[in-house]
Formats: sequence, C-alpha cells, structure tokens
Amino acid sequence: MDYYFIIFAIMAVGAGIFTITVKDALPSALGLLTVFIALAALYLHLHAPLIAIFQVSIYAGAILVLVVFVIMLLITPDEELETTQKNVSYRAMGAILGAYLIALLAIGLKGISQLVAQKNLPEGFGHPKAIGMLFFKQYILHFEMASVLLLVALVAAIYLAKKNA
Repeated sequence: MDYYFIIFAIMAVGAGIFTITVKDALPSALGLLTVFIALAALYLHLHAPLIAIFQVSIYAGAILVLVVFVIMLLITPDEELETTQKNVSYRAMGAILGAYLIALLAIGLKGISQLVAQKNLPEGFGHPKAIGMLFFKQYILHFEMASVLLLVALVAAIYLAKKNA
C-alpha cells in the first residue's frame, strides 16, 4: 500500500472540497494553497522534483499571490471581512496544512537524496533546454491555453474591480 500517495491524495481532495465550499474568499485561497502543496508532494513522490519545484514556485507562489491580490482588489472599503480567528474549522485547516508542510519537507528531502544517489540519469535530465523543448514543441498547445486563460482572468479581474469602483 502506498501511504504517501493516500495521505497527499486525501489532502488534495479534502482541500479542494474546502476550497469550493467555504464562503469567504481568503480561506478559499488557503484551501487552494493546500491543494497546490499536496500536488507538489505527489510530484516529489513520483520522483519529479523539478515539476514539484515548478508547482510550488509558480502556482503556490505567483498564481496564488495573484489570486489573493485580486481578492483584496475586489473587496470594497465598506465591506468588512468576517472575523475568522475564532472559527475552529479555519484553525484546524491551518494546523493540518502545517502538518502536511512538515511531511512535504520530509518526503522532499528523501526524494532528492534518492535522486542524487542515482548515477545513471538520462541525458539532459532536468536541463532547462530539455524542458523548454518539451514546452515549446510537444506541449505548445497546453502552454498557450494556460497563457490565454491567465490573460482572460486578469482582464476579468480588472473589469470587476472597475465596475465596483
């Protein structure tokens, strides 16, 4: 039985359900962060540390910062955020996220040490040129679709912000 997969798959599904069921936007962003971290842990478990690093740096870093920025932009000055410090479910979610982060670090260190111990890596493994060739040759449609989706989200956020102002 693969316990790492089960733990992080449950984490991803639970955080995804939390993300779509919570009523406030900021705790929903916390749930989204948890989903991103769970996916990074699954990538590490699959011995794909570069994809895990991309997952954390691009999605959990840049994209989530953009989401939180849009949330803050859409909140009007008259609107107040509900007090969430007293809510037990949010504290529990934070505690679970902290525990999973510690587990992610442990699995990451284990995966990296196993990867470094391998002596016969494929030619060009992890090299930026090889990744760029995959992005711009084999996965160009996916790459362009993601860029158009991000552009549409940005335009929609600006439109909603101007509409409320």
